[in-house]
Amino acid sequence: MQYRCPKCQSVKIMPVNQGTTTSTRPVVPKSLVILLPSIFILLLLVLISLSMWIFGHGAGTNLQIATVVVFVVVAGSGLMFWRDLPDFKLSMQAFMQSQKYWKCRECHHEWQI
Repeated sequence: MQYRCPKCQSVKIMPVNQGTTTSTRPVVPKSLVILLPSIFILLLLVLISLSMWIFGHGAGTNLQIATVVVFVVVAGSGLMFWRDLPDFKLSMQAFMQSQKYWKCRECHHEWQI
């Protein structure tokens, strides 16, 4: 299936709610749910550490320990997500193929497969 708008050929398409029919949902692994917020927390901690080193007398030990702990969580959940990735990919493909009604985000064209 070509995931492009037939009118403007944009790849920015989204499925339209099909109402009463129950559609399959992609199975989102718990490792991805943990991975995404922990990446943002790690980024925040690294930025705080860098700003404290630049503008202060260095990052404290508590901040360094928290950064290491969050890094370990990111690495662990990243490995778990890598292990779950084939199943997530298959469920996402099944979800995309089960959708019959689509809408383009750019030209707002709606179509049915």
